[in-house]
Amino acid sequence: MNAKWIAPLFICFLFFAKQGEAQYTSVRGHFEVNQQLGCHNLTVTVTNINQGICSNSPCPIAYKFEGRSSTETSNPVYTYTAPDTVWIYQFIQGPSGEREDSIQLIIVTPELPEVELLSCNSLELLVQINDSYYDEYEINYGDGTVITVPRGSPILPYTYANNSQRTVAVTGLFTTATNRCGVTSILFDPLATVLPAQVDSLIQLDNTSLKLNYNLPANSINKLEVSVGDNSNFILFKNVNQNTSVDTLTSLALTQNRYCFRIATYDACSNFKSYSNEICTINLSASAQNNQITTSWQTVDIGLGQTTNLLRDGNLLHFFNTPTFQFNDTTVICNTKYCYQVEIDFSGGISRSLQVCETAFSADIPPTIDNISSITNADSVEWTWQIPQNTTPAYYKVYSTLADGTIIGNDTVATNYINQIYDSEPKYISVQIIDICNNTSPLNLIGSSIFLEGSINSMADTELTWNNYAGWIDGLQGFYVVTKNKNGLLIDSVYVGGDTSYLLPLVNQEEQTLLFTVWAIPVDNNVAPSRANVLTFERDPVIAIPTSFTPNGDGLNDKFIITGKFIDSYEMQIFNRWGEALFNTTDLVNGWDGSSRGKKTPTGNYAYWARIKDLNGNEHIRTGSILILSN
Repeated sequence: MNAKWIAPLFICFLFFAKQGEAQYTSVRGHFEVNQQLGCHNLTVTVTNINQGICSNSPCPIAYKFEGRSSTETSNPVYTYTAPDTVWIYQFIQGPSGEREDSIQLIIVTPELPEVELLSCNSLELLVQINDSYYDEYEINYGDGTVITVPRGSPILPYTYANNSQRTVAVTGLFTTATNRCGVTSILFDPLATVLPAQVDSLIQLDNTSLKLNYNLPANSINKLEVSVGDNSNFILFKNVNQNTSVDTLTSLALTQNRYCFRIATYDACSNFKSYSNEICTINLSASAQNNQITTSWQTVDIGLGQTTNLLRDGNLLHFFNTPTFQFNDTTVICNTKYCYQVEIDFSGGISRSLQVCETAFSADIPPTIDNISSITNADSVEWTWQIPQNTTPAYYKVYSTLADGTIIGNDTVATNYINQIYDSEPKYISVQIIDICNNTSPLNLIGSSIFLEGSINSMADTELTWNNYAGWIDGLQGFYVVTKNKNGLLIDSVYVGGDTSYLLPLVNQEEQTLLFTVWAIPVDNNVAPSRANVLTFERDPVIAIPTSFTPNGDGLNDKFIITGKFIDSYEMQIFNRWGEALFNTTDLVNGWDGSSRGKKTPTGNYAYWARIKDLNGNEHIRTGSILILSN
């Protein structure tokens, strides 16, 4: 019930009430009730007065409660079970007819009294009743002591004999009613000493607000204090609600000022104060320099040995066991965003700064590529290069020359590059590193391919030539000329030092088809060698056919033998001048001894036909005449 209407109602009660009695008289004074204002379940007793209205006895009287007629006509009793504003009506039959009288009753909800228990030192309790609903309040301290105080009256502290837990009950009472109304019961632990509050954390939410988390002692009065700039001039910031543990503070200038907070806990009986731990804000900033991000922060050194955690992306980056206000993070990768936070322990309360983010960069120029190697294939040149140590390339830019002399740049993330061969000459490239920080290395040494050329000279010897190799910072150790047969099996590998030519005499050639290449070997054995194109020589067989012989048995030129180089097999036939076949053989060693059917043939000219098969399986037909000089 609102206090605004309770006071006028009491004036009305006083007007109608009989002096010295707990009775309330009806409007016309024909009856009275013992209670007019109370909580529901209010039992009301009606007493007849009549005052000579009725000459007959018994007087014909009727009552109505909540619209219902009572079965009792003399001093009826009625109980109201629900909150409401009601009327009791009386009807009397007299000589001049029926007369009516009434009285209003107010039945209210039994609201719980608003009560706060405040702890004091020395086992004292101060009960505060923040309520004006009832006329008076009964306080049961839970140890057998019960007192009643009028509304708004001061309440003195109460001292317990020991620290046993009690249940303190406060009951609201109306002086106009006999029934009891709402009861508020609270458990209370008497304390010898009221402990201070504890601030658990301070978390900055943005540049103007923060959140405090704290633990308050039970049944205490607490006030939040603030000091701006340091921790030496604390003033009242706000009262702290006993029933909360989280508080959000707004309208602060966290980037311009440093704030320190503490909670003052009061002994409600003596006004003595104890203080929580102090906790201060942190102003964190970060700036990127070459290959590092510098973090710096401002806070208040309260002189109690704060420890600090520096977090990066939510993980611990560094721990400081003394007050520290700057750290250079050198473990960063360019073009990567990092977010930092600082957490400082203020005597058990953790203060956390806002998160600040910065993107790392590097202005370091990548090193030059010092070694580039090439492998020349039939239709392309494949280039590879050595990545300098401690370098993280994002990609490479390869500069090469087209057939018309145009220099082009191509990007590749691989450590190799392929040039298509479009003419018969060496190819040249240069390679730059573009690292993940978008920095570009200087152009490297120009790397060259090895272009191998060859020919057969007038002596039927094989002559090879090639260009010198460039592309290794430590230079060339020398060249190897590698010879293989048509099946790719190694025949020979000859070291020629720095020479760029090689001659292979015909006499030293046992294979009709030879595959030549040249390998360039670097001084640095950690660098890949380079290889020239493969040059193939397929020689025609060398066939030597004599024009005469003397099969006279003197051991000199006694046989007609076809000789040569790269001959695998042959078939030969001899004919006389009339075309008659005289001789047939496949014997490469013995040939024709000038006889036919066991007899020597006469001197003179004879015809021959030979089918020769070389080492590569090719057939060669030879015909001609042979002269027998002496037989």
